[in-house]
Amino acid sequence: MDMTLRELQAVLGERIRIAMNKDMPLEERVKETEISQTISSLAKQMVNNADVVLRAEKLISEGRLRNTNIEAMIGRMEPNDGLDDDDGDI
Repeated sequence: MDMTLRELQAVLGERIRIAMNKDMPLEERVKETEISQTISSLAKQMVNNADVVLRAEKLISEGRLRNTNIEAMIGRMEPNDGLDDDDGDI
């Protein structure tokens, strides 16, 4: 599932509202908090992955990616190779 950063922000905001809901029984809040922790962990990884792509694209635009450890880790990238299709998805 692709998700934009704005969509991710909305999901995280909803999880915060759920966690702060004092009208929800404690047992249900505990269960929801576990779900929120999983979502938070996945969100962090999504943001980290997006950061790697942005850094790699910057290096490409500066002509500094060729024959580097980063290129070896992520594979050869070309400008606009499909990782960023300008639709805002992560």
